[in-house]
Amino acid sequence: MGYRPAVLLLFICCTVLTAQEQRYFYHARPYGSESLINPGSLFINAGFDILQSATHSRDLSTIKLGTGARNVLDNLADPFTQIEKFGWSRFIGQEVFPTSLKIEEAQWFPNYTLHFIGGGMDARMMYEWYSHHGFGAPALLSGLTVAAYHLVNEAVENDRYIGPNVDPIADIYLFNLGGALLFLNDDVAEFFGSTLSMTAWPGQAAWSPAFNTLENHGQYYVIRYPMPFMPGYRLFYHFGDNGLAGLSIPSGDGEYLTIAAGATQRQLRTVNVVNGARSVTVELGWMAGIYYDRENSLLASVMVSNRINEKLRFNLYPGVIGLFGFSPGLFVSIGSRDQFIAGLSFRYSPMGLAYRNKM
Repeated sequence: MGYRPAVLLLFICCTVLTAQEQRYFYHARPYGSESLINPGSLFINAGFDILQSATHSRDLSTIKLGTGARNVLDNLADPFTQIEKFGWSRFIGQEVFPTSLKIEEAQWFPNYTLHFIGGGMDARMMYEWYSHHGFGAPALLSGLTVAAYHLVNEAVENDRYIGPNVDPIADIYLFNLGGALLFLNDDVAEFFGSTLSMTAWPGQAAWSPAFNTLENHGQYYVIRYPMPFMPGYRLFYHFGDNGLAGLSIPSGDGEYLTIAAGATQRQLRTVNVVNGARSVTVELGWMAGIYYDRENSLLASVMVSNRINEKLRFNLYPGVIGLFGFSPGLFVSIGSRDQFIAGLSFRYSPMGLAYRNKM
């Protein structure tokens, strides 16, 4: 049991370095998606992101968090033995380097996009959040925050599996750590934050008391690049548990209307099990979205898809409309079997409240 805290301490210490004071990803905007960015919302949106998949129930009481955490920590404590069981060539070819484009062998793709780039930006963004709000030791607090959500993310994803598992080994030791260290460099942060206008567009996570479910959550990232010969227009890429490409059209005063389409995750499936070590991939579907933002802070969005458990999701973020003297966020989604879900979010709160008519 004693080695488990040591594994977490190693991860935390490697992410706790002194960053510069320049802010690239958090600007304290009091409206839109940025008004929902805080350590609590990051922990919920990113830590429980996998619950969007039909493979996992959104009922929080069904999550075997202890089982998942023990399995993840066991694998992290003895990584070389687990990789040996999985096979070094398979591990390097599927998890580390892009040697194959087959969906069954392309676990490296989310490792680079979500864990390396997205997770790295999260670490820098949390440093900037803590620094802006006057917390002492912002680097330490950022390291603790991202370490906690990464551990929970892996534990929830693997909450019903016991055995050799190389996925958290690659995710945490290579990509999460590597991304956090990379984004401490100001040149890297400036490239992603300024040149690519990278930011986070988190979901408006909300809890349904009637069914104890987590709704409308998810950690999403956006990058945009100016189009040559078309002033103001930008190429757009939205990624999280999906990958949507499109075009951002300027509408004045720093506002953009974006149309995008692409692929989304429907559910996970096991490809094979070798020497007790499993390999997992995703089943993909389609998704399209329309987004409206101001100064890179998302104001409203509509997404339609052929997800198994969600067909439509509409979000209106805080700061757009007023209600009884304050400005909450609103959302509505429609799932399979006539599921109707609606809720409210609140600026600076980690989680809102939701209603759903059935499980």
